[in-house]
Amino acid sequence: MSSGEKQFFPVIISAPSGSGKSSVKNAIFKKDGRFAFSVTCTTRKRRSGEVNGRDYFFVTKKRFDVLRKKGALLEWAKVHGHFYGTPAQFLKKILKRGKIPVMTIDVKGARSVKRVFPEAVSVFILPPSLKTLLKRLAERGESEGEIKIRTKTALREMSHAAFFDYLVVNDRVDDAAEKIIGIVNSEILRTRRNFSIIQKFRKELRARRH
Repeated sequence: MSSGEKQFFPVIISAPSGSGKSSVKNAIFKKDGRFAFSVTCTTRKRRSGEVNGRDYFFVTKKRFDVLRKKGALLEWAKVHGHFYGTPAQFLKKILKRGKIPVMTIDVKGARSVKRVFPEAVSVFILPPSLKTLLKRLAERGESEGEIKIRTKTALREMSHAAFFDYLVVNDRVDDAAEKIIGIVNSEILRTRRNFSIIQKFRKELRARRH
């Protein structure tokens, strides 16, 4: 969906658990009103402080299967024993409103979205160190067993980091958010996203010559 002559696009944020992608995402929304969160649905239980429809659409496994079979999910994946998926219509509604959708999904989901929206911009977030990652997981109340599963998954996810357009290290949440906003500002100005402006000028110049 266009804003003036500029074409907006989804922004994909992926990161290992504990990298702080949710905090970075929330900081982006506080700093810049152009962005809107593309809420995903999940079969996992709601954590303390999470709100249905704001953080996730919390659904049953049966409901998730219905959405998947209907083709209503842009992408879906099973992560840490739970299912996650992006409702296609919800993301399209954000674009129609003239907003930039921000998606926080796993690396497999990021590839799926890129196939449907090749104009999407993907960002991979990492914590500044392994020590910080483990600390964040512990502060989140993860058990030792859960931490082991998530660190194993993190190693696998990092092997896909080269697929992403950009890498941002989340040392300070505000700084990481500013970097992603800066990335989007640069992407908006890419020539290939503004080709209609060039075409318009060429048309006007040709008309002026006659």
